[in-house]
Amino acid sequence: MNNTFDWNRFCKVVHKDLKNLWPSFGTTMLILVALPLALWLLILVVAGSSMAFPADLRLAIIEFLAMFAALMAPSRLYRTWNLRNEGVHFAMLPASKLEKFLSALIFSIVVIPLAVYLGGLALDMLLTALPWGSYQSWIWQGGGGFPFTTDFSLLADLGGGQEDQILRYYGTWWFVGMLLGHIGGVLLFLFTSTLFKRHKVLQTFLWLYLIQFVFTLILIPVCIAVVSQPDFGEWILSLFERYDEEWVARCFLMGVIAFDVLEIILFGWLSWRRLNRMAY
Repeated sequence: MNNTFDWNRFCKVVHKDLKNLWPSFGTTMLILVALPLALWLLILVVAGSSMAFPADLRLAIIEFLAMFAALMAPSRLYRTWNLRNEGVHFAMLPASKLEKFLSALIFSIVVIPLAVYLGGLALDMLLTALPWGSYQSWIWQGGGGFPFTTDFSLLADLGGGQEDQILRYYGTWWFVGMLLGHIGGVLLFLFTSTLFKRHKVLQTFLWLYLIQFVFTLILIPVCIAVVSQPDFGEWILSLFERYDEEWVARCFLMGVIAFDVLEIILFGWLSWRRLNRMAY
């Protein structure tokens, strides 16, 4: 069908994907949610209730599992959309390609990670409520010191001083960078799910490792040649003398966010182009 958008038709596509969620991905989601339970049982057997599991680390594990579920979602929910024979069912859905693509984005970026995240939080609170075990504090009682978490209660308690404004500024933009990085990563795996026919997640990780390995081989001699230059150290020192640390940190943070935005645009466009031109 053409790429027009009709709200009622789009809702039917979302409803169809929602009904397909449990048969295609339900068991995997339950396993991901229950993984902290296995760790909790292991600690209970080894150390009993004498060992306390930090709340920050527990939250980071839940966040990681939610992000990993989002990376797996396209290859599990839409496994057949690039297969010549089985993909006909996806192609024949009574909806436009735009509506099917937007539904895939919603489930991969929002629904799946949110479901795993909320399930992980519910399990964590259940284990914390037990009178035994290593979960001895509620998950929101962490100090916010783990690098993959953002303690918004701490940011809210900051005053109006200059240092507090700087902390609030970097905390907010750090969260924005994490969110954009999550979307860009999901779109990357969404794109590779339209390329690979089998073992899509595994092949994506293997290709990413191979690309990183090749770039490392290229960059190591380049970095050695640059660092060995006698003027390089003086240039670095002059750079820090010319600009303060806050300016350097802000430029680095904005550079990371700009890279995430470019990643979203690139892989979003590539994914849409692949699905729009898919031949069945």
